[in-house]
Amino acid sequence: MHHQIVRRAGAERETLWVLLAAGAILASATLAVGLRAAPDADAPLAAHLVDSRTGLTAAEQGLYADLKAAGEEIAALRTAEGRAPTPEELAAEALPPFAADPSAAARGGHAWTLAETDDGTGDGIVYAGVSAAPELAGSLVLRLDGHGADIWLKRAAEAPPAPPEDAALTAAGWKRIVSTFTAGVTR
Repeated sequence: MHHQIVRRAGAERETLWVLLAAGAILASATLAVGLRAAPDADAPLAAHLVDSRTGLTAAEQGLYADLKAAGEEIAALRTAEGRAPTPEELAAEALPPFAADPSAAARGGHAWTLAETDDGTGDGIVYAGVSAAPELAGSLVLRLDGHGADIWLKRAAEAPPAPPEDAALTAAGWKRIVSTFTAGVTR
């Protein structure tokens, strides 16, 4: 007589292999995360720079955005007309922040002036906005040089030095507004 042991049908062995594979995956993922280098700390900005996301008030952020857009419009108007438009002409076209409307008053009520600088190329245009309420938004300078716009800020009701070059602005306490992008921007 021959005896044969027949095991019952079950999935214990397959379950064990699946659990072991899942454990191996979790262990390797934990090891990979643990060994991954921490991101470098953000380098602090230079003393003459201010971050547009974290260093400006809400009113200043709105003015900064308006000035970035206005810089492109001013460049197009200058190309079309052959000269830089005056702040009064920009206000007549209701171009923020030059337009005298309720939002301008709520964001510091800036008085805008125009100066064309002699940078040798004839491209230098400077719009200075002196704030009537520096506690809401500081005074601003929009410099256009044919390559883009630079925007400077000083939290005082003060006109920029003449000529408004980097060294003179920095020495007078003005700060250039820059946009920094880090991993925290997308979160």
